[in-house]
Amino acid sequence: MFMSNFRFWGTIISALVLGLIGYFLGGIFPSFSGQTRYFLSLLGVLIGLLTFSQLTAWVIRTATHLAAEMVVKIASEVINQFTHLASRGWSLLPSTPLKPSSSNSDFQSVQKGLQGAVILDTSSIIDGRVLDVVKSGFISGILLVPNFVLIELQQVADSADSLKRARGRRGFEVIEHLKKVEGVKLEIWDKDLAGKIVDDKLIRLGKILHGRILTCDFNLNRVASLSGVRVLNLNELSNALKALPIPGEKLEIKIVHQGKDKNQGVGYLSDGTMVVVKEAVAFMGQEVEVEVSKIIQGPAGRMIFGVVSRE
Repeated sequence: MFMSNFRFWGTIISALVLGLIGYFLGGIFPSFSGQTRYFLSLLGVLIGLLTFSQLTAWVIRTATHLAAEMVVKIASEVINQFTHLASRGWSLLPSTPLKPSSSNSDFQSVQKGLQGAVILDTSSIIDGRVLDVVKSGFISGILLVPNFVLIELQQVADSADSLKRARGRRGFEVIEHLKKVEGVKLEIWDKDLAGKIVDDKLIRLGKILHGRILTCDFNLNRVASLSGVRVLNLNELSNALKALPIPGEKLEIKIVHQGKDKNQGVGYLSDGTMVVVKEAVAFMGQEVEVEVSKIIQGPAGRMIFGVVSRE
């Protein structure tokens, strides 16, 4: 109805406008007679009556075509922007926390009961010192051994290398002894987590439970610390508890091999601390009295430097 009225009145107005234009054009040129002015006016009216519908249809088609092209371009640009953001790791969807599967409806309650647990990795179990640390009372509460750590420990125990096989089996013995220590409760985490390697899963579990990772692995220690997970490093604990000598103190050291520099000899304390002795290569295989000159703290532990005592 609206379009019919629009076309009717549009045609009438167009005919009148073009008729007036023809009439005034006839008046502009004096050479035109009065009949010519009326003819031009009539011609303008006829052109308006005959062409308005076609002109309107052309305008509608052109406007529709331009609008469609604009919509396509806008949609294409929006899709390109979404694709670009997705390729850079952005997501338009809100991130969702780890949720339990339908078969683990008690996930939340289990998680709550393990908050703040000490999570053992494979290296700390194989090392064995964790058993003595726990027995001494330095660690208490819940000790958590994830299932994926047990799988990795089983792979070590099944190794073709006899030394690795022995360490893996000792790791299982350590777990059995930890179950019997008073003051701690050993739990097994039997749920898998996202991640391809064990270290990633340990860090993820530490974040979920707000727990601490017990390890002897230097690299895991660094990555977990950078990820905001607390770490208990057995090697750092051992170094902190060592009773080290002071400069000027004398030690009995057996020179076991040559050092990096010329004429350097290297020996070890009973706790494994390396002692580098200047001008001691001539005493290879012998015990000598060494005077401590300095102590250096390195990433792998402390090192003692000294010279052969001449007294």
